[in-house]
Amino acid sequence: MPTGPQRQTARLLLGRVSAPGAVYFVTMCTSKRAQVLTLAHNLSSVRSTLADTFSHDNSLHAACVMPDHVHLLFTLGKRLTVGQVMGKFKASVRRRSDKLWTWQRNGFEHRLRETESEADYAFYIFMNPYRAHLVPITTAWSGWLCEDPLRYRFLAGLKPDGTPPPEWLNYDKSIAAKIDRSS
Repeated sequence: MPTGPQRQTARLLLGRVSAPGAVYFVTMCTSKRAQVLTLAHNLSSVRSTLADTFSHDNSLHAACVMPDHVHLLFTLGKRLTVGQVMGKFKASVRRRSDKLWTWQRNGFEHRLRETESEADYAFYIFMNPYRAHLVPITTAWSGWLCEDPLRYRFLAGLKPDGTPPPEWLNYDKSIAAKIDRSS
């Protein structure tokens, strides 16, 4: 008899669709939520892996590396499925980083619908470290990556030091609620 919640991964995989050209919001977590990804060596591994993973067929738009998870926003190319992109990314980060931790099996993925705003998702992941109180609003987060800063209008509203205005925290709550409902 089961003693706790049982993973329903197989049911989730049944509905997985990899649509080339679609924009995906993906989250991958470390096993047991180990707080290791923002350690200098591991952060460097994540950054170089992002550059490699998204240098050919897939297009990375934004990413946020948190201590125990990574958010990615990207357009899927034609060669790999979403699951293969996630697997390739995880394997490469592990090869390049210290081996004292592992990834959680699978991850979260969401294909953006035509009615959803890619910019809202980018804003959501940009604000993630501030929402989690990892840094004060007056400090730029080193785990944020955006390939094309002109892609999202909200980035033009950053202060010269790369930090968001304090009022964005209130706006972020409405964006976060909208994204949580759609995912």
